[in-house]
Amino acid sequence: MKKWGNRLITVVGVLLILTAIYLFAKPHIDQYFTAKDNENKIENYDKETSKHKESKAEIPKDKSKMAGYLSVPDAKIKTPVYPGPATPEQLDRGVSFAEADESLDDQNISIAGHTYTGSSDYQFSNLPEAKKGSKVYFKVAGEQRKYKITKIYDVKPEDVKVLDEQPSNKKQLTLITCDNYNAQTGKWEDRKIFVAQEVA
Repeated sequence: MKKWGNRLITVVGVLLILTAIYLFAKPHIDQYFTAKDNENKIENYDKETSKHKESKAEIPKDKSKMAGYLSVPDAKIKTPVYPGPATPEQLDRGVSFAEADESLDDQNISIAGHTYTGSSDYQFSNLPEAKKGSKVYFKVAGEQRKYKITKIYDVKPEDVKVLDEQPSNKKQLTLITCDNYNAQTGKWEDRKIFVAQEVA
């Protein structure tokens, strides 16, 4: 009887250790597969758009299709961008245009992405690594648009003026993610804004 009791304790102990390892490794495994999936999507997007070089860059009506992809080398971000609006459902798919009626010809193109405290690879989680002067690249169809971050600041979630066209002759990207997580309420209190102006 004692032998069975000892074996049971050993089996339970091993199962608890394996469960702990799995729970610790799961976010890293998920990140790896998400990163691989994004790489494949970007590669396929480049192949597809290279076949239609003369096509005008447009945001697809199908919300599951990529509109392009965004690269922020200083933050180690390279991610597909999907049509808006940036609803919870659409953000589950990935980084998205903030508004439904966003146009690639707008002076101010707003793109939103999640921040996740347990991962630096998820959507815009690592965006705070970018600084003023950091380069941002936005590939749409066969066109690579280049930007430089000129402003970084926080706004409250209800402050949507950041989405508006700006009184400027320079085109810009406005990248939006969450900031200042409140563990007591379980909510992000602010939105961190990265303004990147187009450069030649």
